Amino acid sequence: MVAETEPADEFIAAARDLRALLAGERDEGERERRLTDAALRAMRDAGLFRAWVPHRFGGAEHDLATMMAATAEVTRGDPSAGWLALILGSGDWLTGLFPDAAQEEVFAGGAETRICQVLTPKAEAAQVEGGWRVSGRWAPASGCLHSQWAMLGVTLPDDAAFVLVPMEELAVHDTWFTLGMRATGSNLLTGVDLFVPEHRVLRREPALRGAFPRERNDSPRYRTALVPTLITFLIAPMLAMAEQALEHVVARSSERGIPFTTYQEQRNSTAFQLAVADAATKIDVARLIARDNTAVLDEHAHAGTQPDTLERARLRRNAAHAVQQCRQSVDVLVSAVGASATAEADPLESLLRDIQTASRHAIAQPDANAELWARQLLGIEPNISPMI
Repeated sequence: MVAETEPADEFIAAARDLRALLAGERDEGERERRLTDAALRAMRDAGLFRAWVPHRFGGAEHDLATMMAATAEVTRGDPSAGWLALILGSGDWLTGLFPDAAQEEVFAGGAETRICQVLTPKAEAAQVEGGWRVSGRWAPASGCLHSQWAMLGVTLPDDAAFVLVPMEELAVHDTWFTLGMRATGSNLLTGVDLFVPEHRVLRREPALRGAFPRERNDSPRYRTALVPTLITFLIAPMLAMAEQALEHVVARSSERGIPFTTYQEQRNSTAFQLAVADAATKIDVARLIARDNTAVLDEHAHAGTQPDTLERARLRRNAAHAVQQCRQSVDVLVSAVGASATAEADPLESLLRDIQTASRHAIAQPDANAELWARQLLGIEPNISPMI
């Protein structure tokens, strides 16, 4: 078990050490459409499932840059495992924003309690004595097969909210049949007449402004802007997949020729060189955005301030652009290599499937994010989403 006082570099190294094991479990995870027990156990032992849990429950409270670096290392072993490091880590962090009573209830089972999330409001809640009654359907719920709690989006009479529900009160429906990210087990959750006590409710509108009801864990980790943090974290697995694709193509460029040309080595072709340069530049752009977003968010968190709405919209738009740059870099590399890159024997094939799936998360949709930012720049109200 990783020690609570573990430095960031040791945590990242522990994540890096998982690569070979996760790669070896990847095929079985894809077949079963869930992480294997061995992969899950290794991630737990490396501290992935307590890295963003509050100190007072035995967590490490690593900063965003550290979480992104560790998640990237896990992704290099298995992108589905990296995705769940992202999702379940975010669940721990978001739970730390809830009222203290909710945190104490969720983490009563230990710092490695796992919380999946579907944050889009997909059910209406009716107020009853002491809380709310909720029935609904929520998907895709990545990591639900490995979680003890679920954080679900609901609509209240005057706002949307996130509510915490024990997994034992929900039904899991086997619906996750996809092109990529197959081992994430992102199935459908349903619940009927669920009682959610008031202390397990996080109202969305104040939370988006940085008004969190938590009291005891007031560290910078739990003062950072909500949506920009989540979407910036999303860059980490995308960047890792793109970097891995580039490394693979460069390493093989002297071993492969270009059919129907005189080139015996791809690397000698000007067209191939331009494609590699294009892909590498897109990766650099994504990396720079990740660093800038993280620096801005951390600066505000340490100062105890929140970015204004315009800056939050910029951070969200830039993170979405970084995600698209990563996907486009893989597309460029696959086209440069040719049809052989789509063969199952080529590592590019699975990276292509996974990044095509993961990069299309709704929060990273490029046109929606561009419109959201432009409307904010132009002062057009209302905006197309409150999730800024």
